[in-house]
Amino acid sequence: MEFNATFLVSIVSFILFTLVMNKIFYKPLENIINERQKYIDNMISDAQKSNGEAEAITKDREEKLAKSQRDAKKLIAEKTDEANKNASDNKSKAVKKFKNDLAAAKKDLEDEALSKKKELDTIADELAELIVRKVSA
Repeated sequence: MEFNATFLVSIVSFILFTLVMNKIFYKPLENIINERQKYIDNMISDAQKSNGEAEAITKDREEKLAKSQRDAKKLIAEKTDEANKNASDNKSKAVKKFKNDLAAAKKDLEDEALSKKKELDTIADELAELIVRKVSA
């Protein structure tokens, strides 16, 4: 094998070509690739962060919704109990008032019957006296 100046020139030109390509093409391309990778990594990180925040917000919303439902059920139960108690109280008051009114009406009727009986007794006495006077006369 023979080494002459052409071989040396070819080696030098290949090395220069490689250095120039590195400087002009590969380094900028590598920088672009690195920047894109950083951008992608940042976007993935932001997406994961946003996903975590969204999950936290969703969990908080679900907890608030569950609490609201519990509070609503509790309020409904309280109001139902209160309405039942009021209905029971109103019913007992109405029954008591009805009994009082009934007793008062019975007493009024008894008093009126007694007074009418007395009137009839007096009328009967007067008629009997009138009959006795007419028969004796």
